[in-house]
Amino acid sequence: MSSAAQRFISLIFDGRYDEADAVLREQRDPASVGDTPRLIGVGEALRTKILQLGFAPSAQRRILAGTYMSACQLREQKYWCDAAAIYLDVVELSLTIDEAFFLNDARLSRAVCLKNLGRITEYEREKAKVPADTTILIDGVNWRVEDL
Repeated sequence: MSSAAQRFISLIFDGRYDEADAVLREQRDPASVGDTPRLIGVGEALRTKILQLGFAPSAQRRILAGTYMSACQLREQKYWCDAAAIYLDVVELSLTIDEAFFLNDARLSRAVCLKNLGRITEYEREKAKVPADTTILIDGVNWRVEDL
């Protein structure tokens, strides 16, 4: 697991989003313009953080919120593959603890990531799970599921 991934996850869970965003910008390889960036070890760093927080009901919402914010930051910086994987974690955790707050946003955001990766079949399958009129904020614009 990379120290950058650990730093990123720690900063997210501490609510230091600007600093977490800076970690992602630092990790972007300038030679890979046009390539999809990756934050090696981010999934493992997230699992480690979850284990540290424990599985008490009081920790579950913090874990869900931190996981969601991790995925959002990754998506905003176009780390599509990492964001798609972590949005799937958000969906699964939301269903496990029966918490709907992030569920449809995570599904729609994951669909956006899959579309940007060119994984159209998966994109369509994920998009179909999102109720009509669900919206998501991307780059300052509200998008409805029907518009994507």
